Amino acid sequence: MSDSPTPEQRADYLVRKLENLIREGKTERGMSFKTWQALARAELANAFTDFDQQLVKGRQDAIARRLILVGSSAVVTIGFWGVVVIVDRHFGILAAWICAGSSVLVALVALEMFVRRLSSQYKIIARQKTFERIEDFDKKLKKLENEIWLKNKKLKEQVEQEGLL
Repeated sequence: MSDSPTPEQRADYLVRKLENLIREGKTERGMSFKTWQALARAELANAFTDFDQQLVKGRQDAIARRLILVGSSAVVTIGFWGVVVIVDRHFGILAAWICAGSSVLVALVALEMFVRRLSSQYKIIARQKTFERIEDFDKKLKKLENEIWLKNKKLKEQVEQEGLL
């Protein structure tokens, strides 16, 4: 069983933490929505950061274990066939091919690590661009809502003036 909390336990912890923030920041009038929003955003960001760090650590551990396994297997294979060649030179070509194959396997695992790192960097950049587009769209939407509200207000004023005349 893992030592990490379940998603339900994380959610309960986060809810309790937000509840404490509200209670601590409470005044006679209560806490303003913007203040609560900023505090909630900070707590959620911390929770997501912790979760992301745990995911990254788990992935790095899995990749490191794979590299250690392949690397140690390659070293053992190369060592074994090196001893075979020392004992009997008859297997020299076969040993050379097997050692070359082991080296290629280690190189492929290293290449996979490099490709994974590039891929993750690309995903991070793509995610950031997506969030920027969402923010931009949200700003445009708020601007349009404000313009519509102003136009609606002007139209109501015109109707009232025309109705009074």
